[in-house]
Amino acid sequence: FRFHPQRPKAASLLKNFMARTQHLPLYQSVFIYTREVYRLRAGFPKSIKHDLGQEVCESSIKLLKCVVMANGAVKKDRYLSRLILEVEVQWALLRLLYELKAISAGQFKLLSERLADITKQSHAWFKWVHAQDRKDAVAAPVKKPLAEGLRPAPKQT
Repeated sequence: FRFHPQRPKAASLLKNFMARTQHLPLYQSVFIYTREVYRLRAGFPKSIKHDLGQEVCESSIKLLKCVVMANGAVKKDRYLSRLILEVEVQWALLRLLYELKAISAGQFKLLSERLADITKQSHAWFKWVHAQDRKDAVAAPVKKPLAEGLRPAPKQT
């Protein structure tokens, strides 16, 4: 019989997750935006609720996923690029909702302000990641491989 350490309980896993991601301002902004989109979807006309409304909600969930994945990834730029593209999709969908009168001018203004904040934060994070990559590239000199057939002279003792 082998001893297996006790697995952490779901509550402690959730607590650790929340401690890491909940404090990100971008995560908080995206979470509030997503919650607002889901709340508004309930009031959409039936013809919009199940197609465009579903698309907006799924896209906002993708925003959340990109933030969480970027936060945990070593190479963040891949997820941040997806996040920035998904924000552009949200802008298009939000405008479509407004023009189809699924949301009021006040709701459009509120969601636009939140989405503008998300856009600003995601671009700033992306810019920061690229600045860090450039700084790391300067700090670590690249070793050039020797030309094929050339070997370093053996050390004489």
